[in-house]
Amino acid sequence: MRLPRERRIRASADFNRLRQEGSRLDCGPFLLNFRQTGEKGKVRFAVIAAKKNLPRAVDRNRAKRLARELFRTDEAAFPTGWEVVLVIRSGMVKRSLAELRKVYAAAAVRILASKAGPAV
Repeated sequence: MRLPRERRIRASADFNRLRQEGSRLDCGPFLLNFRQTGEKGKVRFAVIAAKKNLPRAVDRNRAKRLARELFRTDEAAFPTGWEVVLVIRSGMVKRSLAELRKVYAAAAVRILASKAGPAV
């Protein structure tokens, strides 16, 4: 199942901007690159699966399906105006979807807590 076009990060300039201006969080089976855009649009998402990490195409495709499912089932993890890129590591295909959901949800909570800052 594909994400709608307006929900995907597609342009290389967007990936570069996110890498330069955004932050990174190591989550074990994957990395999250993220940034708050400040726009009131929907959350935008992308998946990167490198051949270096997963040489077999079947593993890359399965990992990408798992990553899209994480985002699709937990859309409310990030409020509007965020861009998130999930970079797959080799350990992702060895984990169950339930485990990955826990890791993704915990990462989203950590990201939003760190960006919220202290209450004034």
